[in-house]
Amino acid sequence: MKNRMILLSVLFLLSTACDKEDSPDKTSDLVFSESPFPLNGVAAKFSKDIAYDSKARTQFDIWLPDSNTPTGLVIYTHGGGFSSGDKDFVYTAQQGGAWDFPADIRFLLQNNIAFATIRYTLLSTTGEEEGVKKPMSDVKRALQYIRHNAGDFNIDKTKIILAGNSAGGGTSLWIAFNNELADTQNSDPVLRESTRVKGVVAREPQASYNIEDRWVNDVFIDYNLTWTEIVANEAGNISKLYGVSSNAEYESAAIDTYRAEVDMLSLLTADDPALWIDNTLRDVVHPYSAPEIASHHAFHARELKQRADAVGVENITYYGKNPVIYAHPSNETWTQFCKRILSQ
Repeated sequence: MKNRMILLSVLFLLSTACDKEDSPDKTSDLVFSESPFPLNGVAAKFSKDIAYDSKARTQFDIWLPDSNTPTGLVIYTHGGGFSSGDKDFVYTAQQGGAWDFPADIRFLLQNNIAFATIRYTLLSTTGEEEGVKKPMSDVKRALQYIRHNAGDFNIDKTKIILAGNSAGGGTSLWIAFNNELADTQNSDPVLRESTRVKGVVAREPQASYNIEDRWVNDVFIDYNLTWTEIVANEAGNISKLYGVSSNAEYESAAIDTYRAEVDMLSLLTADDPALWIDNTLRDVVHPYSAPEIASHHAFHARELKQRADAVGVENITYYGKNPVIYAHPSNETWTQFCKRILSQ
């Protein structure tokens, strides 16, 4: 009987070992391909079109540095007014070379920081019914998906920074400033993951998607803009952002609540992560003196800095062009910021 028990134990151990060997982790399942830009000898792998949900535009690409220990991660979200753009935005330098993404990503990889670029469901230019929380919730899920599979990607889930430009920057701020968007009772384990992060990088972001209150009373107070003037210039964007098709829909208690829920300035509190913000691409002029000035105006960064300073959140902020209004004395770049924050 004793010999039989020993034999059964040996067979069980052998079976368990075989099962472990035959069960590859997600990293080994990934299909790696050539990076879309040269890595110049940086030891890293690239994988593209990884699905984080079942929708048509819910995929991400990721660069993973070769590392024996879990790495930090920067998740980048593209801009485009929530109606255009794609994850390949970071494949090349942008803004006439001012944003050199290939060089920046190589820097991060060299410093043991992975980099993911994601896409999300776009808002419909006509007949949008859900509003801005639709794409922003996709981005939230991408963060939670990577965090849920952190071990498979060799990511330290406690060391993640959200980054983006324009709509992607605003989305990153919205996720980071919410106290916690995890749904701990959800049957989907991905959605039970935390949404809290170590830092945020936002280029040309909007300070708030509560346009009526914040753009009139705070962001553009210097220009004495009225709500009527803003509506005349932003009617299409307002319909998309809130998923409304009439003034009656907009003037409802439900939209009042919606606007409050996407007001990053009011969501920002003392326990939120460090910020790196840059709105320096456009001259400081009247918001509607040229296309796209209003949504990327320097004063969006000004309001974010003022709120962050008021509640005691660390921020490295730059804003204004002709004139430069404020530049943080450290001159810290966004990649240096990521390296510093993720090393803490």
